[in-house]
Amino acid sequence: MDYRAAADAEKNFLTETYRLFHRFPESSRHEFETHARIRRMLDDMNIAHQDPEGNITIALLGPEGGKTVAFRADTDALQQTERTGLDYASEKPGLMHACGHDAHITCGLGLAKLLKAREESLPGRVKIIFQPAEEGELGAQAVLATGLAQADAYFGVHVWSPYNAGELHVSPGGVAASCDMFTLTIRGRGGHGAMPEECVDAIVCASALVGQLQTIVSRFTSPMDPVVVTIGSFHAGTRCNIIAGEAVLEGTIRTFSPETYDRVHAQLDRMIRSCCEGYGCAWEMDMRPACKVVWNDAKLTEMARRAAKRVSPDGALPDVPCALGDDFADYRALGPICYARVGVRNEAVGACHPHHSDQFRIDESALPAAVAWMAAMADEFFA
Repeated sequence: MDYRAAADAEKNFLTETYRLFHRFPESSRHEFETHARIRRMLDDMNIAHQDPEGNITIALLGPEGGKTVAFRADTDALQQTERTGLDYASEKPGLMHACGHDAHITCGLGLAKLLKAREESLPGRVKIIFQPAEEGELGAQAVLATGLAQADAYFGVHVWSPYNAGELHVSPGGVAASCDMFTLTIRGRGGHGAMPEECVDAIVCASALVGQLQTIVSRFTSPMDPVVVTIGSFHAGTRCNIIAGEAVLEGTIRTFSPETYDRVHAQLDRMIRSCCEGYGCAWEMDMRPACKVVWNDAKLTEMARRAAKRVSPDGALPDVPCALGDDFADYRALGPICYARVGVRNEAVGACHPHHSDQFRIDESALPAAVAWMAAMADEFFA
């Protein structure tokens, strides 16, 4: 089947669907209206689906009993105000699809529509998993907990702003970093700003530690071993003349291998202990693993490459690993995975802003390419 021609014929459907979901974003774990819309559209296409939770929907195509391939489409948005000026901009204040999950919903529904047209000839089962809470809220774990996500292989396709619209990128091995989130509370002894000798200044300790943590990457890690340590939030103090007795730091750690993960965490612990003890502060660490390394299976990657040749004259281009995390990695507990990216960048239409920007948008012309690629992946899996 010529999936590219079939997907191009659904261009209007894909554009309208994308704009609909873009207008009505919902935050992680609150995607209930989103899933109600997904289910209505699946019903309109006469596609069976399982709804184990209000924000988990699994579309089912093809017969049971043979091999099963699954596709993940995440559905949550971000808590930020959109400033794109688009006619179809978010209608929900303080919420925006700034990571492309509205495009992923669209691609999942587009894939369902294409495969429905040839469902009787499908040799096995295709599951399209509409997942909640990818943005650091353990949405994949919620899906796995339903017991309904079993498959022989898992594909995830993510739109990607650094790549030109319509480009298809995939590579084997590690393509997205593990990500841990942490909250570090440093406790000193507050008091009057005129009597620092009677106090233990939590701000001074925390400030020194923030600087030290930067050396985990610059002085304790090889330049050839990607690591990112970020302090994204620093809260302390109440008035200019009060020495703060408490400071709270929030950050993330991103690595690409188990060995590096262990080494970076050990160095982090040593630095916190040394710095806090040196300044006479107590500390409390809350470390929250958000996602593991996304590690692409070599055989599935080759299937994706063959599929790309069928739907794009350029075939599959190499994917550059990035330090962004994605809980798609969790599906590896059930079977091999393959995470691919589709370019959506086009400066001519203003699609040139990074993910999580309040001006993020995609070039909608990339949607048919993504849908066609996913359908061809299913074909290659069953071949």
